[in-house]
Amino acid sequence: MQHIVKYENLQELVPELLQVLQESIQDDLLEIRRINRLAEKFEAVLERFPELQDATYVIYSKYVRKCDHEHETFVFVTEQGSPITYIHGRDLTLHGIIKPCEEFAITEEYVYSHTS
Repeated sequence: MQHIVKYENLQELVPELLQVLQESIQDDLLEIRRINRLAEKFEAVLERFPELQDATYVIYSKYVRKCDHEHETFVFVTEQGSPITYIHGRDLTLHGIIKPCEEFAITEEYVYSHTS
């Protein structure tokens, strides 16, 4: 079976991302999203978790159902991919504070494999 890489430029954009996280994102096991700092909810989240001030992305499992996120741990990383903190899903919901990462280029092979 051929390995299909999801993002062409993940390594370039987040070069400090831990290899295990990078591979899991590329294998489509984990998802990476950008933190939406303009969201109303983000101010309240930042008050509760001031360490998120330097976070740009969050990594989480795309296969955990929303109702089960309380059993998950979210990984927050800097713009370069360095880990900042891990926050348990029972302490924080991502709904309303994340948005898609438009800066990551999805490979043609990935698109093709999900449309056929």
